[in-house]
Amino acid sequence: MTGKPKQTPPSLDDRPRQYNFVLNPYPDERLSRCPHCGQKTGQRKLPLFIHIDPHYPIALNYTCRYCRQCNLLIAHKHEIEHLLAQMFSQYNPDIIGNEYLIMGTVEKKAWREGLTHPKAPVEMLAHTALFKAYYQELRHTQPGWYPSGQEPPVQEPLPSQEWVKAKRRGWPRRRTR
Repeated sequence: MTGKPKQTPPSLDDRPRQYNFVLNPYPDERLSRCPHCGQKTGQRKLPLFIHIDPHYPIALNYTCRYCRQCNLLIAHKHEIEHLLAQMFSQYNPDIIGNEYLIMGTVEKKAWREGLTHPKAPVEMLAHTALFKAYYQELRHTQPGWYPSGQEPPVQEPLPSQEWVKAKRRGWPRRRTR
């Protein structure tokens, strides 16, 4: 019996770990300073490996805020969801609004090759470095004076409207005259 051997998916435990990661849910906060150490952040453009339920892996080249001191990448949730909604509105509008997970970063060389010669998800995962730590979304406290012993309430972010509502309204919108 001849044929091509099956590719076994690489174990996620064996993948290298490269950055710490946090997702910023506040559309009006740009985070020019690190939320952990307070140092100024720079920018780093990296292909992010995103898994969208049920089985849509994608590598999205995105400019993140980066703290060199903490090795922390900060991505803006509303920007990523906007890019995903635009992309899937052309290919598969049923996916818009599904749950997703940003898993890690893809090697630039493998990402560029994938643009001209699309790779299987197993192959792309072999070139992916997962995050060392995946911090919960940022939470801001409401400013103001509070009596001692009382903690300020947490300011909840506005829900990202585009990714959720796009599925309901049939992305993209059609103009009628």
